[in-house]
Amino acid sequence: MVDVNSTAIARLDLQSAADELGVHYQTAYRWVRTGLLPAEMVAGRYLVSRDDLESFERSQRRPKGPPAPKPSRLDHAAERVHDALVAGDETAATKIVRKLADEGAPVIDLIQRVLVPPLHRIGQGWSDGEVAISTEHRASAIVERLLGELAPNPRGRRRGVAAVAAVSGDRHTLPTTMAAVALRDDNWHVHHLGADLPPDEIERFCLHNDVSLMVITTTTTAARELAAETANRLTTAGIRTIVGGPGDTLTDLTEIARQSAR
Repeated sequence: MVDVNSTAIARLDLQSAADELGVHYQTAYRWVRTGLLPAEMVAGRYLVSRDDLESFERSQRRPKGPPAPKPSRLDHAAERVHDALVAGDETAATKIVRKLADEGAPVIDLIQRVLVPPLHRIGQGWSDGEVAISTEHRASAIVERLLGELAPNPRGRRRGVAAVAAVSGDRHTLPTTMAAVALRDDNWHVHHLGADLPPDEIERFCLHNDVSLMVITTTTTAARELAAETANRLTTAGIRTIVGGPGDTLTDLTEIARQSAR
């Protein structure tokens, strides 16, 4: 157990940090909950290091840039990205996404509001016989490369070490890539292992690389069942595991991942 009193000189409790920042406790608490202000839960209360507090205070004093693009603009951009993907125009799709990123659109919003809806629409078109399978595959490949451009370099202190994969038989790589990018953007050190990975290999990798969080994406019922079995094995081995599938969001993933890091 950590002795809170022994850390009092180097770290402040959240109320003291709020007082120094000149804000209400609930404001500081919201910053901690959203990851803006790094803090550690010790003996039932949040502690903020002096260095993190000063760094946060400096960032708050910096001139604010223009507001990030509004949701309505992101939704409009998704329509344009859809047309570019169907046409195979990678240059146009990249230009749209890069411009939004440069204007401050959060990575997770770019994925969920600008890239995922066009992919779902194209996938539905293929299912309905209105879009060729080659068009669907080409669109997925373009988005995979776009995600590579969006992948951030983690900033500051990492939340932990995460790994992302899909189990044997699930060959869809896009969900793993999206999860890896979202976690990196949320300050995790991420090992992206890709798709179609045997459970034994997943467990071996986690144990040999000090993985604190394993994320398994699934796209089929069979994969979901095998992923659940794999998650049970990993949990027994002391590795927190999240299994995600169709309908789950990256916002949900990052929130659950943060909870596991506390």
